[in-house]
Amino acid sequence: MNELLGIAAALASLVALACWARTVPTRAWGDDTPTGAARWRAKAVALGTLLLQTTTASLAAGWVAGVALVLAAWMVLGWLLVLAMNLWPQATQRWALRLGWLGLGGCVLALVACALGEGLLR
Repeated sequence: MNELLGIAAALASLVALACWARTVPTRAWGDDTPTGAARWRAKAVALGTLLLQTTTASLAAGWVAGVALVLAAWMVLGWLLVLAMNLWPQATQRWALRLGWLGLGGCVLALVACALGEGLLR
C-alpha cells in the first residue's frame, strides 16, 4: 500500500507543474503573456499540491523519505514534462493534468482513510 501512496504522491506534482507551465510564455503554449491572476492561481496550486503530497508521502514512508520523494518527483517529472511539452504541447498538457489529478485523488483518499482510522497505511 505504501508504494501506491508514493506513486500517488509523486504523480500529484504533475498538476502543479502543468499549471505552472501554463503561466510561462513559451513557444509550446503560443507565447501568450499570462495574467497576474493566473500566476497567483499557479502558486496556490503548487503550494497546496506540495503540502498534500508531502503529507501523504510522509505518512507512507516517514518524513525524511517523504520529503525526498516529493523533491525527486518535482525534479524528475518537471524535467520530463518540459521534454514532452516541446514535442507534444497539447497532449502533454492533457495527460499531465489527468495523471496529476489521479495522483491528487490518491493522496486525498489516503488522508481520508488515515483520518478515519482504518489503518490502511500501516
